[in-house]
This record gives sequence, C-alpha cells and structure tokens, in this order.
Amino acid sequence: MLAPILASTLAIGLVAVAAPAHAAPGGPRAHGADPRAGSLVLIGGNLSEDAAILSKIVELADPDGGGPEAARIAIITAAAAPAESAAEGSDSAENNAQANGLYYAELFGRYGAETYVVPIDEAVDFDGDSYVPSNADRADVADQVRQSTGVFLGGGDQMRYVRTLLDCSGAPVDEAYRRCADTPVLGAVRDVLDADGVVAGVSAGLTIQQGADMVTGGESYQAWRDGGSPGYLDDPTALASLPFGGFGFFQEALLDSHFGTWGRQARMIRLADDTHHRRILGVDETTALAYDRSTRIGEVIGEAGASVIDVEPRDVRGQTARDVRWTRLVAGDAFDFARGTAIPGAERITAPATGAGPAEAADVWDSIDGPGNSGSLSDLATALVASSATTASGTSFETAPQFRTTLTRDRATSWWSTGGFEQLRVDIGAE
Repeated sequence: MLAPILASTLAIGLVAVAAPAHAAPGGPRAHGADPRAGSLVLIGGNLSEDAAILSKIVELADPDGGGPEAARIAIITAAAAPAESAAEGSDSAENNAQANGLYYAELFGRYGAETYVVPIDEAVDFDGDSYVPSNADRADVADQVRQSTGVFLGGGDQMRYVRTLLDCSGAPVDEAYRRCADTPVLGAVRDVLDADGVVAGVSAGLTIQQGADMVTGGESYQAWRDGGSPGYLDDPTALASLPFGGFGFFQEALLDSHFGTWGRQARMIRLADDTHHRRILGVDETTALAYDRSTRIGEVIGEAGASVIDVEPRDVRGQTARDVRWTRLVAGDAFDFARGTAIPGAERITAPATGAGPAEAADVWDSIDGPGNSGSLSDLATALVASSATTASGTSFETAPQFRTTLTRDRATSWWSTGGFEQLRVDIGAE
C-alpha cells in the first residue's frame, strides 16, 4: 500500500478583508434555517460556460424570485493550485486559485449575480499574497460568505479543499482523514445552504460535496485489479478514498465527476463495494444534476448525462461483478432518490428497438475528450438500448488480466428516445 499524504496544518496569518459585523461562525443556525433546505448543482467538469447550468445556479441563488440581481455568489477556488506570482494571480486567463476566482466572478457577473471572491488557497507563495489558507479561519471572511445566497466551488483537486476548508490535523496519525472539523468559512457555507441557498461545484467542486469515503484518485483498470485503499496516494492510478469524506452536502450516493467522459464506472463500482455503499452518482462533463434537498429529486441539465448505479452487497465478489444496475439520465430527465426511480423527460419504452446491436468495444473503459462526449461504455450502453440486441460487451485495453464488461437489457430495463435508460444490467469479469 502506498503511504497516505497527510493533511497540512493551516497556516496562521492576517489579511485585511472588509466585512460587516455578523453572527460568529459556528454559532446557532439562523431562525427558520432548515437542514433539508437548499439546493446543490453538481457539475461533472468542463463547464464550458454552459448557459443552462449557469442560469440554473443564478436562479437558485435568487432568494426572493425577484431576478438575478438578488443573487450573491461566494466563489471558492481553493482546489486549484496557488498562483506563483502576483502577475499570475491577476490574469484571469491563467489556471490558479486567484485567477480562477477572477474568471468566475466575471462569468457570474454576466448572468446578473453579485459575487464575493473568497481569498483562500493552500499556500503563501509570494510577498503580498492575499490568497492564504489562514483566511479559512477568519470570522470576517466567513461573514462575507454567510451573507451570500449561493456558493460556487471551482475545480482542481478535491484534496486541496480538504486541506484548506477542513481541519483534520487534530486526529491521531492512524485516524488521518477519519475525523475532521469545519473551519469557520466552511461553517458559513453550510449556513448558506441551510438558509435555502445553493452550493454549486464543478469537477473537484462536485466531488468534495459528498459524505464518507470520497474518492481521491484512481483509474478503472487498476481499481478493478487491485481494489482501493484509504487516504490520498502518490500513485494517481491507484484507487483511494477518504474515510471521513468531503463536506457531506450530498448523502444520497458516492459522487464522481468526469464520469462517462473518463470511463470511471468500474472504479466507482469497486469503491462502492469496498466501502459498503449501495449507490453511485456520476456526472459527465458539461452536465449537471440540480438536486433539491427537500424533495430529494435531481434534475439533469447540460450536454451529456448523469449516471445512477446501484450496487447490492451480493453483486461484487473479488474481480467479478454480477447484476449491477445502471440508470443513465440526460437533459430533461430527473431522478427521485427517495424512491430510487428515474423520471424520464420522454416516453419510457420497454420493448426493444430495431436494428443490429453495437460492435464489441476494444477499450471499453477508455474516455473520449470534448463537450457532449459521454465515453466508450456510455456510448455502448446507449447504442444497445436503442437496438434490437439484448447484450453488448467490451474489454479493457490492459491485459494480465483483461476484464470484460457485459451490458444486458432484461425485463427490468427501460429506455427513452432522448438517450436515457433505466436498470441496464452490468457484469464485469476477468477473461
């Protein structure tokens, strides 16, 4: 097993950030706050300035229905690498925490929202650096977040969110990432959500919103061959997860981003079995699931799809999976997590279509880059349900061993003309 990289202790420093007086972080919830209130917008990655997704975030951040000018979105980009110089941090075309904050502030401003850019990343990199980890402990920064009606979490590495917005440093070494506490800023984010606000996140900003056993890395082939380990591993291909998890906003399922796009179905089936979870939610790129915490219904928006995969305890044994069930939703569809059922936006069809089934896929866990592309296994499944065939399969590119994934349409399976399907059977085994 590779050694976990333990969470860094937050630095202590002072950066002047003006903020009006407000209730102390971590205090009692505001009167009328409902822990089931609020919404999540879970974006699978590669936002691509998608108008449907951005409009939905601003709409949900509008507290009174009076229009986007009422929306105030706090932007947290601590998952991105820190800027190495003031010039890098001030250039919104660069990819670092400060630059990303400027970029998203301008982007949401175009949709009529007021923004507050939260000055937090995981290191102090140059003289005068205003983005520092110690700002997560500041009451005035937390107050600014708390006065927002929405929070947006940018992409990068979800472990940077753990190291900056959670304090896991007090736990014994053998409990690292098993016992963590909120910083004041994370407490303020919870207050925004519980006051019927919205928390949206893209890529790492999606993944960090789950509860226990948050995935931290791994590829499907290595995950299926070797299983997973707790912690954060040096090898990015090895499956790993944090026992404590992320922020815990979404408790319905294990979460994963770039899902079909990067061929992550098998890695998450393995993680679900290893960690005794029964459901997975994976969201493709340029796609989001807008989830209402009070109704427990999630609506799909964007260009590709969102997958719900159910894994019963008996379904996986070693390197073999039998009768895992996969539901894939596209724009206009929804999922009722309370009932465990899809709500198609088009007519549900149970009978096979016409035409030949898809050819065998030679690299079924591969990914396809680009907006709207769903990936090899998702494409295989979509082609199967829209044909007269009952099965389709493909193998992993890697060998020794080589794994075959077989998809089967049976009596429990339904599909609809827009590209979604429900209860497709998934089997995985070594050749």
